[in-house]
Parts: sequence; structure tokens; C-alpha cells
Amino acid sequence: MNWRALFKPSAKYSILALLVVGVVVGVVGYFATQQTLHATSSDEFCMSCHSNHSLKDEVLASAHGGGRAGVTVQCQDCHLPHNPIKYMIKKIIVSKDLYGFLTIDGFNTQAWLDENRKEQADIALKYFRATDSANCQHCHTRIYENQPDTMKKMAKRMHERNFKKEADKRKTCVDCHKGVAHVYPKG
Repeated sequence: MNWRALFKPSAKYSILALLVVGVVVGVVGYFATQQTLHATSSDEFCMSCHSNHSLKDEVLASAHGGGRAGVTVQCQDCHLPHNPIKYMIKKIIVSKDLYGFLTIDGFNTQAWLDENRKEQADIALKYFRATDSANCQHCHTRIYENQPDTMKKMAKRMHERNFKKEADKRKTCVDCHKGVAHVYPKG
């Protein structure tokens, strides 16, 4: 291949034609990427690797499984950031999990989950603490101010006291609400 030809003006095609082709390829690439990201963030995609685990049943049995509010959360609601840049970074980071799925013997078994649940839960808790439970607060927006009437008085007091503390002294959601969607192991 002649590399110099890549940097020479085209004798066959006008600049406008090359720009139009570039824009079309860019737009098609963008929408293909968005559709792929959307498809790989669905519960169906997540359950393709976790199909023999109790994770989905745990969520459905929890308050996040269509409780009082009637809202059933999806995997991506808790496990992927809602900020577009952080979302892309997280998708890149978790793509390594596909390698684990392909190489870890017995990964898609309940026995593997039970054996590794504490380690996996601690990784998730570390992520939630590092983001100040941003995924929780994305849905639970009124937790400190203008609290819902359905919230118990004790819970309101605890949240109000926590909110009055300096930001670096506050607890984050998962400090008190471990195991709210998935079983958190004892010990």
C-alpha cells in the first residue's frame, strides 16, 4: 500500500463527496454504537451470563422488584452510571467480565455465586461508596429534602440527621441499606 496516497488530494472525488461519505459513516457508526450499548445494558443481556444465578429473583423479591411504588428496577439502573461519560467508562471497564464468563469454570452456577458473593458484594459496595451512591440518588431524589409521606418517621429522622452532617462525614446509601436488592452475605 502506498501511504503517501492517503495524504494526497483525491483526483477522483470532490472534497464535498468525501465529506458526505465521512458524515454518513460517522452517523451510522454513532447510531450503531448507541444501539449496541443499549442492547448490552438490558436485563436480557445481563441474564445471558447470570441465567443460573438467583440475582434476578432476589431483585424481584426485594423492594426494588415492584414494591409499594410499583417500579421494578433493571440491572443497569443500579449497576451503570447515568452520566453519559461515566457510563461509557464503566461499560469499557465491565467488558472484562465477558472474559471472566468465558474462562472461569462454573461461573454461571449458583454454587459459584454463593462461594463468591461476599467478594462480589464488596466490589459493588466499594463502587457505590466511591460514587456517593449516585445510582441510588438518581431515583431516590427526595431522600433528604421533601421526603415522601410513605417514609417512616424514624427513617426521616435518620436521613435528616445524616444530611445535616458535613459532606465528608455523611454516610452514603449503601452504608445503611446493604442487601436492599441482592442478599448481602453475613460475616
